[in-house]
Amino acid sequence: MATGGLHVHTSDEIFDFTCSPCAEQNKNREAVRYCVECQDYYCQSCTDMHKMFPAMRGHKLLNRADFSSSSHQQNLPQVPTERCYNHKTKLIDMYCRDHDEVCCTSCVAENHRSCDSVTSITDVIKKSGASKETDVLIQELNRLINVCLEIKTKKDTDISEIDLAKERALEEMKKQRKELDILLDELENASKQKIENEHKKLWGESEEEKQKITEYESRLQKRVSALQASGSNEAQRFVSGKLGHKDLVDISKDAYTFTRENKTSFAFHGDPKLVQFFSEMESLGEVKRHVKSCTIPVQSLYRIKRTREQNINIPSDKRACDIWSCCFDDNGNLLLTDYNNSSLKRVNLQTESVADNCSMPDRPRAVCCVNKEEAAVSLVNRSIQFISLRDQMKIIRQVKLNNSCWGISCNEGSMYITDERKTLYMYNLSGKLIRVVNHDNKGNDIFHNNRHVTFDRYSGKVYVSDILNGLLSFNKEGTYISSFTDRILSSPQGACSDGGGNMFVCGWGSSNVIQIGTDGKLLGEVVGNSYGLDCIWSVCFDERQKRLVVTISNSDKIHIFDLA
Repeated sequence: MATGGLHVHTSDEIFDFTCSPCAEQNKNREAVRYCVECQDYYCQSCTDMHKMFPAMRGHKLLNRADFSSSSHQQNLPQVPTERCYNHKTKLIDMYCRDHDEVCCTSCVAENHRSCDSVTSITDVIKKSGASKETDVLIQELNRLINVCLEIKTKKDTDISEIDLAKERALEEMKKQRKELDILLDELENASKQKIENEHKKLWGESEEEKQKITEYESRLQKRVSALQASGSNEAQRFVSGKLGHKDLVDISKDAYTFTRENKTSFAFHGDPKLVQFFSEMESLGEVKRHVKSCTIPVQSLYRIKRTREQNINIPSDKRACDIWSCCFDDNGNLLLTDYNNSSLKRVNLQTESVADNCSMPDRPRAVCCVNKEEAAVSLVNRSIQFISLRDQMKIIRQVKLNNSCWGISCNEGSMYITDERKTLYMYNLSGKLIRVVNHDNKGNDIFHNNRHVTFDRYSGKVYVSDILNGLLSFNKEGTYISSFTDRILSSPQGACSDGGGNMFVCGWGSSNVIQIGTDGKLLGEVVGNSYGLDCIWSVCFDERQKRLVVTISNSDKIHIFDLA
């Protein structure tokens, strides 16, 4: 720092301002210059040295006349010391009132030529004095610094959670691999058994033929020996000849038949569909981000801004449509299960058209998205059909189950399936049963007649509608949490989430759609029975467009409500 009026004992001479670098070396020399940036005093020799360094050539040096003998450091001319970000060698010493912007002289030349009120910062300070807002600004800056620190702390936590997510994902991948290994081992054992069975069968046939030929050979050898041993016994030679001729004729038929037979063997041919299936896969599964919403959930009842209908009947339909279930895919298209016409329909609500149709091997009940490229459909024949959602929908595989399939929802590799009765089943995507849920922790039946099932990613809960018991909630492991019933809702069928913890439930008997808040309590009716929607089957919500879709029994129309 600058040293003014300092007496150094190496000399009796006293100066008002002593050279700072010399003073550090216990030398007493008079300062002739002051560097604004370094905030140090320099003698002539040190000034010359200061100018030698390229990085310091642009420093502002004040002459002795600029700091009089009666002045002290605190009274030196106030000159800015910060350099311009764009012009590194220039000091920020200008102020443009038009833009309320500080800058250097080069910035003035480039960006402020047309401005009327560009002045030096020194003149601004002389006229107006120091800003009185400095303390307030420091408080605001410190407040923002605290916000940044909080964000950094949160990001540190996020990074730790991301590391844990990696470990969990790797464990899940290994688990998936083990399941595949088990399935492949089972397929291998089944193939080995087929090979063993075929080998045993073919080996037995060949051994049997070999024994038969051995018997023929023995009979022929006996005839030759008998003929040779008959000697001069004409009578015996006659008998042996006739018997030998008979054996010759009989055995020749079979012997020459064997010689003309093709050689029989066997080989194993792998199922090309299995190889093709694995070759089309890019990995064992999908790495999917789960975004935790930081927005405040809707706490009030949604209101209807606009309503419209859309016809979803297509020329190939043989009967009136009967849409039992609906959901939106990641592209905003609407998927519908048409029970009467045994098909899955994909509807574009923007063009108001059925964009695609996929025939099902039996009547479909419910549909849900597995990921952005695949959907799962439950059928009456106790199977789950997995549908590709790429360019054209098609069935890519199926899983056969031992229980009835009604509602279906997928989350993180698990399928939640209701049976229209008293049980909720949890399967993995390969069809392996994970858990059966039908009683609470007191042993009481949870369900009476369950229907749709849906997953709310905001709360991480599974919701199941039940004709008598209302809307029931479970954690994702299948543990029962609570149930909702109200006289406003009769015979609930469909249920869906708004993506933020609110639930929509449609009543078959009450002809309405109600909204249940994040606290599990009724917020009210979204769609009342005044809309005349009798026999409501299902409901789904488009989070991006805030659209609620309602389907009703035996109707070619779906009902769309734009909400706010």
